[in-house]
Amino acid sequence: MTRNDDFYKKIPTWENDEWSYTEFYNYDEFREFVKSLFKEPGKYEFDDVAFEFNLQARKYNDRKYYCPFPEGTADFKKYWNGEKEKCKEGVIYKSGKKIWYLPREYYMWINFLPINDKKKRKFGFPDVWDSQYHMALYELLAELHYQHCAVLKKRQFGSSYYHCAKLINQIWFEETPILKIGASLKDYINEKGSWKFLNEYKSFLDSETAWYRPMNPGKVLMWQQQIGDTDSNGRETLKGLKGTIQGVSFDKDPTTGVGGGVRYFFYEEAGIAPTMDQTVEYMFPALQLGDITTGVFIAAGSVGDLDQCEPLKKMMLFPIRHSIYPVETNLIDNKGTIGLSGLFIPEQWSMPPYIDQYGNSLVEEALEALNSKFEKWKKDLDPQTYQLRVSQHPRTIEEAFAFRNVSLFPTHLLSAQKARIDDKDYPYEFVNLAWNEKGEVVHTTSNKLPILEFPISKSTEDKTGSIVVWERPDKNAEWGTYYASIDPVSEGKTTTSDSLCSIYVYKNPVEITRVGADKVESFMERDKIVAAWCGRFDDINKTHERLELIIEWYSAWTVVENNVSLFIQHMIHRKKQKYLVQKDQMLFLKDIGASRNVYQEYGWKNVGTIFKNHMLSYLIEFLNEELDVETKTDGTIVKKVYGVERIPDIMAIKEMEAYNDDINVDRLVSLAALITFAKVQQANRGLKKRTEYTDRSHLQKSSDLYKLSVSPFRNLGKNNRGGLNMGKPRNPFKNIK
Repeated sequence: MTRNDDFYKKIPTWENDEWSYTEFYNYDEFREFVKSLFKEPGKYEFDDVAFEFNLQARKYNDRKYYCPFPEGTADFKKYWNGEKEKCKEGVIYKSGKKIWYLPREYYMWINFLPINDKKKRKFGFPDVWDSQYHMALYELLAELHYQHCAVLKKRQFGSSYYHCAKLINQIWFEETPILKIGASLKDYINEKGSWKFLNEYKSFLDSETAWYRPMNPGKVLMWQQQIGDTDSNGRETLKGLKGTIQGVSFDKDPTTGVGGGVRYFFYEEAGIAPTMDQTVEYMFPALQLGDITTGVFIAAGSVGDLDQCEPLKKMMLFPIRHSIYPVETNLIDNKGTIGLSGLFIPEQWSMPPYIDQYGNSLVEEALEALNSKFEKWKKDLDPQTYQLRVSQHPRTIEEAFAFRNVSLFPTHLLSAQKARIDDKDYPYEFVNLAWNEKGEVVHTTSNKLPILEFPISKSTEDKTGSIVVWERPDKNAEWGTYYASIDPVSEGKTTTSDSLCSIYVYKNPVEITRVGADKVESFMERDKIVAAWCGRFDDINKTHERLELIIEWYSAWTVVENNVSLFIQHMIHRKKQKYLVQKDQMLFLKDIGASRNVYQEYGWKNVGTIFKNHMLSYLIEFLNEELDVETKTDGTIVKKVYGVERIPDIMAIKEMEAYNDDINVDRLVSLAALITFAKVQQANRGLKKRTEYTDRSHLQKSSDLYKLSVSPFRNLGKNNRGGLNMGKPRNPFKNIK
């Protein structure tokens, strides 16, 4: 990785069934050699010699073992040492004037590391594809130029398998390499994700080759290549190459696990990584020693969640400024514009069945088929679905990123909050509510799940959902502790509308003064969303009843969108309009003049741009609000806590991620109105306050009242002369002239 003045490379070389070596005594000479071989898929001209590339894998497939010689013999050792040399140095193949160099991990991958072949529906070795060979050369060139790698790829390309093979190659054959694999979510790299591939590779190598490598520890997300041993003096030791592979996720903090030197850092699913640009900046010190590059950062992925791919997009389109090795390409857009980018693997490269028997991409034939397919999609699909599908099968970089909309919401905060919710950081319960014989609201546990489909299908039969409770109501809470907001529906059963009724309950922040025996401290009890329901009943009266129960259970002062006034009428009929916020209490409507022509006594009317231009602004500010900062003793910031952590509802987060002008966002309407109302009320009324006493001695005087010999109330009812006040009463109107 670092430039070595004593550079020497001796590479096994095949030509006409004969093996020899090609030697390089100069770093620049080797780098220029590799660069001279770098073309693009469809132009590598693989021929019969390509069958030699994966000869060991094909022999294994035929006889179910690699080495034909008995274990422990000289021929056995010669075979495995020879293959180890190829896996460490790579291999050069020659066919007349044509030359190909297979980088070390690529040779090992196609010969010794089987994958789950979805086409063949079984485990097998990767086929030779010129596009995967192309990626292997690209990453080697980046390393030789002391730069990093960005790979934007089509789906089903085998990138995860290949990059896990790259890590396996290092930990199997090199001393003390430090290797890391990271992702925005843990499930991309744990036993459900890429670590599964590492386990598959290890199991095969340990059982089918002479390269047994124990790991200690050998748990998910942490391997070290070593084994316990006892020396001649009976002392316990650890022996091995001592290399490590560590998995790190950035769902909670983009800087997790970035410290210490690193040989290779592979960022998995880089197209769904909203904080990857921050991670890279923290990683660079671990990849360099002064001005010398000592490690390589590799970001590879397809464009998935289009609101989370901005870091990969920047790396691809502006490679030089991000220390990414640039390649010249005419795949920037459909006009054939030529420019520099990271490595782009389009759909037309190695697209089955347009691959010849040697592994060459038949690019023109693939493009012709793709163009016909895209034309059909354009006719059959709505524009949004068409653009999404094209982004997953891109012919150009422009197509890959074309569908991405600029989100109004802070996507990096939303992504982190989704991860916290997925990690069960917010305990919850599903409940049913009803009135008992005393007319009190009581709750029972519900087995029904909330609606987790967005947008909900018009054909979904049961849209009732469940009430989700993150915190039950405080029975001793005073009025105004809880606010609620409702986006109602106008009808019951329907197959023509995907609208749902939505309600959120919010607990106001409270400034608490805690009085103890020897000290007084003040702190803030943070505000939060404590309950939610989204759904509808076939009988609209049941929908209204559920809303009424939630409001009454929390004794919540409630904002209602009154475009549909049926629920307001329901509450008036039930004589419970005390829970409804009157329009003249909605100060934010006065500020923008929105209630000027609204004649309903209660609620707010969703007209014009009130929701988009005003309420969403309050919600976005609520998400971005910095609530707390955790620091080390030296002042270094460890973590910042943002307002988004007050929203525990995964479906609200999903609506924010998907938001655009054309999509129905019932949850966001009620949530944005709620936050707007709460914030304006807090600004005008101030925060609620509460005093708590940890020492009850201040109550002693009250208890002593019962010990007094003379009643403290003895003068009540008497005149100021000590007698009973039974004289003539004063005329209250005596001074009126």
